[in-house]
Amino acid sequence: MLPRLSERNPRDLLIAICLALGLTMWFWLDLWLGGGLIGGDVYSYYLPQKAFYADSLKQGLWPFWNPLVGHGYPLVGESQTGVFYPPTWLLYRLLDLNTAYNLNHLFHYVLAFLATVALARDLNISLRGAILTGLIFVYGWFPPRCCWEWAIITGAYLPLNLWLLRRYYLRQEPLYLWGLATGTGLQLLAGHYNLAFITLLGLLAWGVYESLAPRAMGREGVPARFSLLPFFAILLGVGLASIQLFPTWELKRESQRETQGNTRIPAFDPAVGHLPPRSLSQVIAPWLWYGDMSVLNQKLNSPHRLSHPAETNPVEAHLYFSLTGLLLAGMGGWSLTRRASADEQRLRMHAAIGILAVVYATGWLLPITAHLPGFSYFRGPGRFTVLTALAVGLWAARGWDVLAGKLAPALRNGIWAVLFVAMVLEFSWVSQRVTYTYMVPETPVDHRKESVIGTMLGDQSPPARLFAPGANLPTLTGVAATPVYLGLGPQAYFDPLLTLPLGDTSVPFGAAPSLEQIAWLRRAGVTHILGFAPPAPDRPELRLIWSGYDPVLNPAWGRREPLYLSILSETRGRAAWQNLDGISSQAEGIRWQTYRPDLVELVVSTPRENVLILTDLLDPNWQLYVNGEPRNTLPIEGMFRGAELSPGQSFVQWRYEPWGIFIGLWLSVAGITIWLLWGTRSLFSSISPLLFTSR
Repeated sequence: MLPRLSERNPRDLLIAICLALGLTMWFWLDLWLGGGLIGGDVYSYYLPQKAFYADSLKQGLWPFWNPLVGHGYPLVGESQTGVFYPPTWLLYRLLDLNTAYNLNHLFHYVLAFLATVALARDLNISLRGAILTGLIFVYGWFPPRCCWEWAIITGAYLPLNLWLLRRYYLRQEPLYLWGLATGTGLQLLAGHYNLAFITLLGLLAWGVYESLAPRAMGREGVPARFSLLPFFAILLGVGLASIQLFPTWELKRESQRETQGNTRIPAFDPAVGHLPPRSLSQVIAPWLWYGDMSVLNQKLNSPHRLSHPAETNPVEAHLYFSLTGLLLAGMGGWSLTRRASADEQRLRMHAAIGILAVVYATGWLLPITAHLPGFSYFRGPGRFTVLTALAVGLWAARGWDVLAGKLAPALRNGIWAVLFVAMVLEFSWVSQRVTYTYMVPETPVDHRKESVIGTMLGDQSPPARLFAPGANLPTLTGVAATPVYLGLGPQAYFDPLLTLPLGDTSVPFGAAPSLEQIAWLRRAGVTHILGFAPPAPDRPELRLIWSGYDPVLNPAWGRREPLYLSILSETRGRAAWQNLDGISSQAEGIRWQTYRPDLVELVVSTPRENVLILTDLLDPNWQLYVNGEPRNTLPIEGMFRGAELSPGQSFVQWRYEPWGIFIGLWLSVAGITIWLLWGTRSLFSSISPLLFTSR
């Protein structure tokens, strides 16, 4: 049996940890020094989510619903927030927003590197070779994808879970299966399940290999009674994450992904984000591809007879192992054609998985896999190349071990250091050219409390709603804003009959909105408009109330010119009346009492039968109570909430009661109970021989 990594030599573990930390300092120094990431989806997607999440936690609230983005959406269901993921919860509960975001990023780079080194070591690869595997896998694949927070956070569990499965097959100890259940649960709780799905496919392939291949070659394999146990461990991990999985499934049923019977919403295309076959030349000639991002994007999307017609982009289509790593992988592959030990067979298995992943990344197999569970849920088939990066890293490590065996001992350290530095420099060069996200020494989110927009509108009652550029980004100020940007979101935000009419014009952030657009903004409860130009003099419905520089929004947009904030007249606002004839009126007799992510309370008075309109998103999990009695919410214009009221004074409540969270909670509690019992028993079984064996 192979010893554990730490048992081989405690110094090996220390070296791996030091290099893991050192590499994060080389690639992400500004994050260590208090800077931050900007560009891509960081400010338009992840930080707005995390800002609301962090603010809610610090107020002692669980943020199940986000009322700031558009007219609201289920924050838990849009899993990328990672509401229940322990590191995310701990960091955002205790630290400021930017520090929490940075440390979450850095921690998972360290985790991914150490897990990859451990996996390589358990395949009988030397420490130096294992370090090269970690470098190729972690820093060849992930830095260009830093515009997606979920990439490294969920991707770190790919090598970790494979290592735990490998450990189980080596020792057949239940403690490693318990760890696999833990790793699976954490990967799913972290959000965005694409790399978790890819990880499960990798685990399946390895499990099948360990169960069948040794016997086919006439060798003793894993005992039959142990073959199915990893499946039950993974199933337990799914149970642990049920509190996240069920709300996401619930949101998907109400999302733009469910377009059957609604041809107004474009169909979901899983081929978006594929790897065009001709772009594979980047692995040997990166200088032909890595340059201006707009030029590269056009090149990738130009028609070609071998390419899928769906759109892609430079980040999704990125695949690079460094020229040094590729040469070493070639040496390793050549050596594996002549040997057939058990671990060398496993390296061949990884190569087969890596090749199949590249083929799938092109989109060629989608007509077949689109009918299989899971494959049609995600875009970005190019992400399957994460398996290819791991396979090439393992082969490169094998190549180093072959080369090291032919070198004089006095030369090995020097040559390895040269190769390591060369690969680091290559990956640094590439990561600065293929990316939508960059590091800055000072980040705009550090100035959230200084935001002029947040100060002016954040504490208004009734709450304000902005119409502003940048999609979700203006919500960093603490003010609700529309339009929205959501990867998985309610259908209403994607239905052209319900969203802002554009006609022949674009969204009017730098010019006057049309009369049709003004009418929509009023119906949508927009109270203020933030733009890049002042309102036109012939538009009396817009009155300029401020212009200037906002310490959060201007730097986030890279804009030195002033912003212009106008108030919109005759708008519904956040709540208004609409009588039974369908005629809207202003909000007289409406007093706001509570406005929280999970609770809206109003005291209202009307002299006749009337309909109260709340211009927050209609969602089946918002339950209406009038004077303590449950009522049915009236759908208003297919998007908003309504309450039909009798004359007189009423106490109106909308409570957010998501059934998916409640069901998922009980399943997770059951899973945690089994997990604790299993973990206690496994740990006791592992240490009892050490405690009770006589010497």
